[in-house]
Amino acid sequence: MNSPFTLRKPPGLRSRQKQAREQCIIKAAERLFARKGYAEVAMEDIARRAGLAVGTIYNYFPSKSALLLAIVRRETESMLARGRKILEDPPRDPLAAVSAFTGIFLDDITRDDRRLWRELFGAAIAEPSTVGQRLFEADVQLVLQLSSLLERYRRDGTLASDLEPLPAATVLYGVCFTWLTAYLMNDAISAEMAGDEIRRGIAIAMRGFYPRVDGISITTGGHAP
Repeated sequence: MNSPFTLRKPPGLRSRQKQAREQCIIKAAERLFARKGYAEVAMEDIARRAGLAVGTIYNYFPSKSALLLAIVRRETESMLARGRKILEDPPRDPLAAVSAFTGIFLDDITRDDRRLWRELFGAAIAEPSTVGQRLFEADVQLVLQLSSLLERYRRDGTLASDLEPLPAATVLYGVCFTWLTAYLMNDAISAEMAGDEIRRGIAIAMRGFYPRVDGISITTGGHAP
């Protein structure tokens, strides 16, 4: 029988400790994947980096793929959360809104060592049914958010009434993906260069999204872009 004076952990403390340990493991894996390459890292390496027993690592993540998926999930949740904030209170100008939205992708990818994202892309190709599928699902969620943003402007008449939000969002995402891939694969391309090209491409693509009068796109500023 427990004494009424027995000290107990506050509710939720164990859960917080578990989350902290999980994040420690993910951070250790991120650093090692970026430095040594996904294929070259063993779970024992991650355990040493995290200062934990190998068995503890396996209690949280049964495989390296599971760790990689956790990294993808965390990055996706971060981007989706920022996207929701824009959807809740979007700027009046669609181009400003879309630029802010696509800036999320650039900020998230350039925040980390580009070598980590190279490893993620490589793993997606090597393991299409797991890592590849998760990355694709993340892309779909982001495109759907962008589509919702465009639909809002279509409904209020700022964008053309016949605009198809989902295909349009896919085009815009394609612009981002192209230059983010270029950034990841070519060290000569800086984050600033990639950002400039993304903004330029988005502005060009969106010229066709506005209502047209006598063949001229009418923007929120009342002039052809």
